[in-house]
Amino acid sequence: MAKWSIPLAELADKVKLDIEVVARKVMLDVFNNVLARSPVDLGTFRSNWVAGLGAPVKTTTESTDQSNGAREAVKAATFGIGGVIYFTNSLPYAIRLENGWSKQAPAGMVKLALADADRAVKRALK
Repeated sequence: MAKWSIPLAELADKVKLDIEVVARKVMLDVFNNVLARSPVDLGTFRSNWVAGLGAPVKTTTESTDQSNGAREAVKAATFGIGGVIYFTNSLPYAIRLENGWSKQAPAGMVKLALADADRAVKRALK
């Protein structure tokens, strides 16, 4: 009969932790991909990406601080696993940019980042 070298409860906790680490890495990778693909004029669009847990955030800012998106990604990484994380940009022209309105992002940002999500999972598992 085989013996366990690690108690099952401890193994379950480790697996849960590993899943949370992978989920956070994938979420950060996808969000950073969206940020990197976001067109920049003055920086207002890129600074309006926000993270919300359980519901989209609909506020906007006139800030041009492009590091705001990175702060939002870090904030999202602190959210507990199991809920829905929304990354939103509520500027009135966000949908036009996603649909190719900008020469800097003619194929959008979000759809390309999501298309790359499978690679984000592979990177997170390494």
